[in-house]
Order: sequence, then C-alpha cells, then structure tokens
Amino acid sequence: MLKTGLTAPAFSWQLMCPPIQIPPFDPGHLGRPIAMPDGRYYQVPPLSGLQALSPGAKRQHEAQVAEARARFEYDWQQAQAAEADRWRRLSEYHQQFTTWAAEEQRRSAARDAEVHALWCQVGAGDGEAVRQYFSAALLHTASTWPVGFPCQFALAYDTTARQLVINWELPSVDIVPETARIRYFKTDDRESEISRPPTERRNLHREVLAQSGLRVVADLFRADDQGVLQSIALNGYVTALSPATGNESETFLLTLTCRRDQFNALALDRVEAVSCLHGLHGQLSGRPDRLEAVRQGRQPDSVGGTLAESGTDHEEDTDLFDMDPIEFEELLAELFRRRGLQVTTTKRSGDQGVDVLAIDPDPVTGGQIVIQAKRYRNTVSPDAVRDLWGTVDHHGAAKGILVTTAGFGPGSHEFARDKRLTLIDGPQLVELLQEVGLSGHLGPR
Repeated sequence: MLKTGLTAPAFSWQLMCPPIQIPPFDPGHLGRPIAMPDGRYYQVPPLSGLQALSPGAKRQHEAQVAEARARFEYDWQQAQAAEADRWRRLSEYHQQFTTWAAEEQRRSAARDAEVHALWCQVGAGDGEAVRQYFSAALLHTASTWPVGFPCQFALAYDTTARQLVINWELPSVDIVPETARIRYFKTDDRESEISRPPTERRNLHREVLAQSGLRVVADLFRADDQGVLQSIALNGYVTALSPATGNESETFLLTLTCRRDQFNALALDRVEAVSCLHGLHGQLSGRPDRLEAVRQGRQPDSVGGTLAESGTDHEEDTDLFDMDPIEFEELLAELFRRRGLQVTTTKRSGDQGVDVLAIDPDPVTGGQIVIQAKRYRNTVSPDAVRDLWGTVDHHGAAKGILVTTAGFGPGSHEFARDKRLTLIDGPQLVELLQEVGLSGHLGPR
C-alpha cells in the first residue's frame, strides 16, 4: 500500500487547474445540407407518335407536364425554405456553442488565477493558504487509497514552527479479513473457510497502520514543492465503540513527528513500515485490535487559527435502505446537482414516472434527463427499465437514469444496451456519493 502510494504522481498546484477541454464544434445533423429536388425525377415521358395525334391525349399530357412542373416548383421552394431554416438553426447553435466555450474558458482562466494566487500565498507562508493547499492535497490523494479505508482528517498549521499538525482516521482491525483462504473438498463439492490466526491478523493490522501513517506524511512532504513545511505531527486514530462507555469514540493508535531532513533520508519504497515508524521515534499501539491507545501528540485544535476538516461523519453516514423515500430522492437530486446538472424533484402525484428531473446545460451533449429511484433490496425487474424507456420517450428526454440500492439482472442490461439509458446499482451509487462529498452505505456497516 505504501509503495503504491509512492508510485502515484505527487500533488501539485497544477493538478488543481487541469487544462480545459473544449471539443471542436460538431454541427451534427445541422451540418448536412438539405437535398434539393432533382428535376429529372419530375419529367413526364413524351407522347408516342400515335398518342401525339390524339387531341385528348395531348391535353392530358400537357396537364401532367404542368402538374409535374408545379410539384417540382413546390418541392424546390420547400427545400429552399428548409435549407434556410437549417442555416438559421446552425448559426444559432454555433453561437450558443461559441458563448458556452467562451464562458468555459473564462471560468477556467479565473480558476487558474485563483489557484496560482493561492500557490503564491503558500510560498509566502500564509497560514490559511497552507491549510487550504494541503487539505486539497489530502483530498486529492484520498481517491488512491484502497477501498474501505477512511480518509477523514483535521488539519492545522503552526506558522511559527512551520509545522503541519494532523489527526488522521485509520482503518480498524476489520480491514484485515478473518478468513485467510478457502479450502475446496472435491469429494463432496464443499468449501470451507480457513481462519487467519489472531496473531497474524494483529500483525497485519499493525503493518497497515504503520504504512498508513508513513503514507500520509509522504503525501504531504511530496506535495510541498516550495519547502513550506519544516515538520509534520501526525496522530492516527480509529473510531470504535469504547468498551468502557459503549459509545463511539476516537482512540489514538499511532503518533509520529517527522522533520523534512528525516523524511528526505528515507527510502520508503524499501523500508519495513513498523521498524521505520519506530526509527522515527513514532509510537504504534502494540494491541490495536484491543484498542490499546498510545499517548496523543500535538493536537490540531491546540495550534490556533482555522482548523481544516474533511471526511464522512459516521453518524451522518446513512443506511440507504432505511432512508425515507422522499429523503432518498432529495439525496439523488443533490448528487446530480453537485455533478453540474440543474435538478428539481417532482411532486408525488402526477409525476408520470419521474422522481427527479434534470437538465444538462452543455449545449453540445446536454438536454433533459429523467431520473427514477428504486430503493430496493432485491434485483430490479426489467419491467422497470422498460417503463423508464417509455417515460424517456413520453417526455422527449435526451436520457433516462435508473438508480437503485440493489442491482440489475442481464435482462435489464440487455434492454438498456444501445439506448439512451443509464443503470446505476447500489455499489456504484455509494461511489458516486463519495466522489461528490455525500455519504451513504448499504446495510449494516
């Protein structure tokens, strides 16, 4: 885990302002000219020699020629009008695209200027800017941690000592599976779980804690491209039920204070994490599985100034299965709102199968999106997917999204293939919520 973190690019202020990607203008169907009618298809065959001698046939032929000419002229005028309308709509669409692209570039330039100003303030040692910058560094690297690892922290900066003081949440012993392997018995087609010895599980957990602490320190020092930090004081804790009170509380299992010169002397890709931690005079609980605490180091709230905090509050991390249906729809609305859509929830009556209505403002790929929510525990029926497709067609929407706390079977995925439908199952929903800073889990933790 520590080596994997070291292979990722170090955080820098440039990562806070990635280059804007403006796609080339694509007129789509408006770029195809209207086909003009071909006069050859309006020609009336001439009369044969005998027919030309008949006055009645001649009059009929003249009438057919006049009718064909009138039909051609009418079709020509309609095609010309349609072509003029295409040019008008193409011009409007191009103007919308140009306006959108200019606004995106303006916003990008403003963001880049703001980030660069922050970087300059960090170099000048401004305490608030330092807190903002290194909080962004931790949030950026949070996505690279293994699944199931908490990334909650509190951070403060001592401008006099040039020291960053952090409380970082560590994973509990549950992160190490109790099962070591599965044994298969061919004779009776049976599987049996082989438990991991308690000592091995405890040692693995201590290794995980040590690697976690070293990785946080490494992420922060590697992000410090201006040499602002002189040292880092880290306190690692787990959130668990206290045997004494029965209430959830923070128990500190790791402390470490590391100076920059000490960090620069380390070859972290080759160290043994627990030994390295002790070599830096850090403390690591001997029995973290029993929540044997170590003495806390310097705390962020003792530094003074603004305290930067981030992460998920366990009390607010709601079980999605137990949510009120209206609250679940509001949560989905906030999810898509944070993803840049213009969102409204519908009324319970007369919503015509729509729980959330969204507008993607992108002039190129945007449009109306209808969203349905299924707070199920069992697999969603393909009928629900077919109903959503009917709703998309009824509203003339650009896309339909079906969100569930459960999952979808092959029939649902097969029906949604090549259609303007997106299916989001429970695990995907939890990931999407975490990406935008919302919380929620499925079933007992």
